[in-house]
Amino acid sequence: MDAIKKPRTLEVTVISGESLCVDQTPVTEDVYVVVRTESLKCWSTKPAKQEAGSLSSLWNEKLMVEVPLHAQSITFEVQYKTPSGMVQSVGLARIGIWDVIPKEDKCLEMLSYRLRNWEGRRSGIINFSVKVANNKEQDTEKELKDSKMMVNSGDLKAEIIGVDHQDMNANTHNDNNGCVMGIPVNWWNYVGIRV
Repeated sequence: MDAIKKPRTLEVTVISGESLCVDQTPVTEDVYVVVRTESLKCWSTKPAKQEAGSLSSLWNEKLMVEVPLHAQSITFEVQYKTPSGMVQSVGLARIGIWDVIPKEDKCLEMLSYRLRNWEGRRSGIINFSVKVANNKEQDTEKELKDSKMMVNSGDLKAEIIGVDHQDMNANTHNDNNGCVMGIPVNWWNYVGIRV
């Protein structure tokens, strides 16, 4: 029985945007970034700080982004609010998740990606960094996990300590193709034996 795996957590720092434009018109006010990872959750920055006369938007904001195990990509979408209050997309960058996750856990990756609008035209550049978050829960799970696992047996509310079949195979060099072999707890009920 596999333990429930929790999503990875990435520390994404959205640094800045360069040459952000919609229909070749620079976008300078109420610009923010929305980060998605193929889940229902999304994370967004506050509106960018911008110096007068500059075409760069500065966020420098950290987001703790949960990445589900099934996720294949991470999306950075730059949006802005129009004077009438409508939200418009400047452009987005959809990046393969393994391209942004650092090779080493303690390493910080600084990345720049081109934004494209929904028609595929260039609409700016986004600069960000990614670091695998230091998750204390995951660290303690790694320390505690050896060859034992706890199984709840449904209505009986008893816990059974067992051996993970993969670890057992590694020690005995027995190849059983991933099948767990053993005797059911109440085996006599299955074969009709009265004890």
